Amino acid sequence: MGAAHRLAALLLALVAPFAAATAPAPYVMPSQWMAALTDAHLAPGYAELGERVAALGAALQATCAGQPGAQAAARVRWREAQLALRALTPLPFGPVLETRVLRRIDFWPTRPAQIERSIAQYAQNPADTARIGLSARGLPAIEYLLFDSGRAPLAEHPAACRYAVWLAHDAAGALADTTAGWPAWRAALADADAEREARLIGDGINILIGSTELLRLKYLEKPLRPRSGPAESDAWRSGAARDGLLAYFAGLRAGLQGGEGRPGLTAVMRGRGLLALGERIDAQLDAVGVALDALPGDFADEAARPAADALMTELGRLQRLLAEDVAEAMKVTVGFGENDGD
Repeated sequence: MGAAHRLAALLLALVAPFAAATAPAPYVMPSQWMAALTDAHLAPGYAELGERVAALGAALQATCAGQPGAQAAARVRWREAQLALRALTPLPFGPVLETRVLRRIDFWPTRPAQIERSIAQYAQNPADTARIGLSARGLPAIEYLLFDSGRAPLAEHPAACRYAVWLAHDAAGALADTTAGWPAWRAALADADAEREARLIGDGINILIGSTELLRLKYLEKPLRPRSGPAESDAWRSGAARDGLLAYFAGLRAGLQGGEGRPGLTAVMRGRGLLALGERIDAQLDAVGVALDALPGDFADEAARPAADALMTELGRLQRLLAEDVAEAMKVTVGFGENDGD
């Protein structure tokens, strides 16, 4: 190799890293972000949740029939369905908002008195379910019937057992309506015009802000600092509270960062030159993850308060980053209120 060629090779070797570092990120449309999230997470996730709820219903039927070990199996099926639900809870997009499915299958905090009244109402007239309110439906109501220490086993309470089976069938029906809506939602994304793209990014950022707020307030601050009575976190009866938080955060992170070659919100931002802001989101998500890993299983215990407070602090920082810096940089008006998506 001549001197000129060696010099050229040396210059290329020196310049290449800087060129790679400054190369523009690919431009990602909001519809591409939503399409990838639908394909990889939402559509298959709701299909899986429907299967798990159906399996729960079958296990509950076996419990009512007095099959040995059926209630223990139903408890396992409930935990599986609950974790699948929590991974989807922070991402109420598309048909989830249209069908309001989360309100129907995930009413929490649980209201035992209303559940007990609904058991009696259902026993008197099983065909009249229209008057059974949302507060007595869904997976949290089934958890109460399966796991509450003050209740007799379901097999010993036929009316409650039949009601639990109906709850599972009711949830499965709601999920079927939502699952059926994904193909049309996904197909419409391919034809999104400029107005739809703007709406997708605005709604997407607001939903993720709201979901971060829900994790901090609904699942941590409010149950851990009740106005009266003991602290009661989500899924505390079944011992699945911490696992539920982990699943929720994994879903939130999937919306923000994507994964395995799938774009998230940060990819949309980087395509618009917001590289440093994308790095700040990544760093803050890591900080939340570290704080969540440090949270003990019994995080409602007074001894766990410092760890819970640290997690709420990091979630507050993430929420402010999204609601202030990201929303301003992406020219999005923040208007998402708590519980808008559940």
